[in-house]
Order: sequence, then structure tokens, then C-alpha cells
Amino acid sequence: MANTTCGRCGLHSHMTVLGAGNWVPDVHGVGDGWYESSFKCDNCGRLNVGAIRYSKRPTTAGDVGNNVIFWGQNDPIEWAPRYVQGQDFPDVPEAVGIPASEAHKCRSIDALMSSILMARAVIESVAKENGITTGSLYNKIEAMFKSGLINEFAKDTANTVRVFGNDMAHGDFTTPVDAEDADGVLTFMDLILHDVYQSKAKLQRLKDSAAARLAAQGK
Repeated sequence: MANTTCGRCGLHSHMTVLGAGNWVPDVHGVGDGWYESSFKCDNCGRLNVGAIRYSKRPTTAGDVGNNVIFWGQNDPIEWAPRYVQGQDFPDVPEAVGIPASEAHKCRSIDALMSSILMARAVIESVAKENGITTGSLYNKIEAMFKSGLINEFAKDTANTVRVFGNDMAHGDFTTPVDAEDADGVLTFMDLILHDVYQSKAKLQRLKDSAAARLAAQGK
């Protein structure tokens, strides 16, 4: 049974195979290849393409009924298009929140280096948005800490993100990164945004609500 995150609507849905399949060999009609079919998302109704590595053209390729059976017995290992998943950052200024969401979009399509580079840039944009505009990123992080904008843990977090992105920011791509690295960097980027913007905004709304309750009680 074919289930995946739909590349169109972004929901995890069952995919219904449509029509016959297609086999594409790797080189000049010989060797392994890709067997792929069109699928309709049961949620939004739009088309996705599911594919699996297959050593020869399946006899089911031109037969609609047998193609349904084939995919009932095999699961696609690759889907297109990939859903590009961003992230909402309420209470974060657009100049910071939009690139932060883009960092998550890069991660959702496995553009790992791009996601880390964007996260590093987001940390710098937090500093600049708060009036800290001179010096290296390290110095900007130190200035954010000394001004009380971030605490010790957040400072360490920001420096961790900085270290991961530094080499790539200067054109050095020789050190590989993996999905765990990218996920960790984005987690810490999100923490910085929560500490600097979101938690303070939530606290202010709670204070306003508490003040309104006291005013209503005549206190």
C-alpha cells in the first residue's frame, strides 16, 4: 500500500496508482533502471510520481490492472515532487522569520548544507535586527550575550550554529554534514528565536491578560 507525504498538499496520505507504469534503464537500455508510475493523492487529488529500482522492465509495465497489483506488492522508494516544508515563527520579525522558515524548507528537501548556511545567517540577522551590526558573527553573539539579549546557554547554542556554518560561509565545503547535523543546527536556531522573540511575546500576552483580569475585579 503506497503511503507518503504528498508533494502537493503536504499531508501523509494514501496514494492510488493510475494507469500503466514506465521503466527507464540507467544506460542505453541495459542494466538496472527505474520503474515509476503516476499516483493520485487520496487527500487532494493531485498527481505524484512514485519510483522503485528494478532490474528489468516488469511485464506489468503496460498493463493497468497488473500495475496496480505490482504496487500492492512493492512500495516506491522515491517520490516526486518533494513537499517543501517551511515553519511558522509567530512573533518573529519577517526579516528574521522568513529566512528561518527557508532554512527548514532547505532541510525538507535534504539540502543540508543550504539549511545550515541559512541557520547561520539567521543568527546574524537576529543580532542585526537588535542593533548589533558590527564585528564578526562571534563578536555579535558576544554582544548579544553582554547586552542581556541571550543567556549563557543561548550564547553557546548560537556559537554552535556559527561553527557549523562558518566553513561553508567562506567557501569551504570539504567537511561533510549529515541529516543529524542539520537537524541539530535547526533545533538550536529555533531555540534562539524562541528565547529572543517568542517566549517574551508570550509572556507579555500573559501579563496583559493578568492585568485585564485584575482591572475587571477592580484591583
